[in-house]
Amino acid sequence: LTAFAQVEGAHVFFGPDTYRFCAFVARHAPRARYVVDVGAGTGAGGIIAAEAISAERLVLTDVNPRALAFAEINARLAGVSAELRGGDLLAEVDGAPDLVIANPPYLRDPTARAYRHGGGRFGEAISVRLVREAAARLAEGGTLLLYTGAPIVDGRDVFFDAIRKDLEGFDVHYEELDPDVFGETLDEPGYEGVERIAAVGLWARRAAR
Repeated sequence: LTAFAQVEGAHVFFGPDTYRFCAFVARHAPRARYVVDVGAGTGAGGIIAAEAISAERLVLTDVNPRALAFAEINARLAGVSAELRGGDLLAEVDGAPDLVIANPPYLRDPTARAYRHGGGRFGEAISVRLVREAAARLAEGGTLLLYTGAPIVDGRDVFFDAIRKDLEGFDVHYEELDPDVFGETLDEPGYEGVERIAAVGLWARRAAR
């Protein structure tokens, strides 16, 4: 963690989102042998998942080398064995995971700081891309647990509308975990028309053949 969270692009974030993400994972993580925490940051979510379900294999991925360094330390302190992968989303992950979890950045950030900037029109792009990649990579019966932010425009959830078709053939549960987060962000350029940003949890399981 750094003392310059608002300016450093390589900042590793730990805050209210982390707590909500970990609670969501602890509630919904199914039994799984092979777990991948995408954009692991401090590794908190992956460590919680591995401990909760006694996973045989845990992979922590992140584009930020500093994050992986912290994640490795935290995993060792927790007594959890973890493999580290530097790379974009699932690009450096091998095989078909039984469980993919993620808490990606979901805001629109003009300076494109990695821990904050989600890309796309309202910051939803990384989350959308992650759903698509995970949907293609999960093992049969595998599960995606995603905690992210959903921009609400004209009463519609922009994020869920973008992924709806990608989850055909999946069992899906989707819930608002907090109806209004980062409200101050809506005053920034680019958020015109966005009513609120909801913290949401997506549970999606690939049907076994």
